[in-house]
Amino acid sequence: MPRLLLRDSVTLKIGGGRDENDDPIPTQNVPVRAAVIPISGTEQAQRGRSTSLTTYRLVVADARIEQVTTVIWRTKTYTLEGLPMPYRVGGRHHHYEVLMSLGQG
Repeated sequence: MPRLLLRDSVTLKIGGGRDENDDPIPTQNVPVRAAVIPISGTEQAQRGRSTSLTTYRLVVADARIEQVTTVIWRTKTYTLEGLPMPYRVGGRHHHYEVLMSLGQG
């Protein structure tokens, strides 16, 4: 089975929201190893403001990524775009991939 080169550290924010009694559910910050691959970066000037959208591909081996909507990487909070896609190699689970983005401006 091919090895993953998980050279980056990210923090998965798991939990949050409300339970059936409308009590707050605390979030957990779970540090995991990951590969963060740049996909695109765009900058636009609209109405005198500078805006930017940066997108990365996030690769992790941890199944808890399916419970996550935000990821912290290098002190910035990214939003996951869509659901994590599981990849199989030789019929066995290998890793998950998902896009994460950060918009500013």
